Amino acid sequence: MKYFEKANDLYNKKQYEHAINFYKKSIETKENEAASLYNTAVCFIKLKEFDKAIINLHNALNLKKESSYFFNLGYCYAMINEKNKALNYFNIAWSLNPKDTECEKAINLILKSYLHKASS
Repeated sequence: MKYFEKANDLYNKKQYEHAINFYKKSIETKENEAASLYNTAVCFIKLKEFDKAIINLHNALNLKKESSYFFNLGYCYAMINEKNKALNYFNIAWSLNPKDTECEKAINLILKSYLHKASS
């Protein structure tokens, strides 16, 4: 079984730490490199290790520009309370996929938090 497939299998079993190890091997062998970096980031998100997820997402974006990559980057920045960066990445994701209602919801939540803060 290839590293990427094994990693996906482990991810589906919610064995995120083991999946990360196989995604890393997949990255080293250039097997589905962008997807492996993205999936590694998603594992780190599941483990609430947002700083590690951010690094992997930026690396994935260097290889491929995908709406979901930008969305998850926005999510990570939102989770570490960097709202300006989060808003920026959610907007990029939404511009790439205007039908993504989750992007719109995330943007509106951040904007509401700014409005709430301004009115307090």
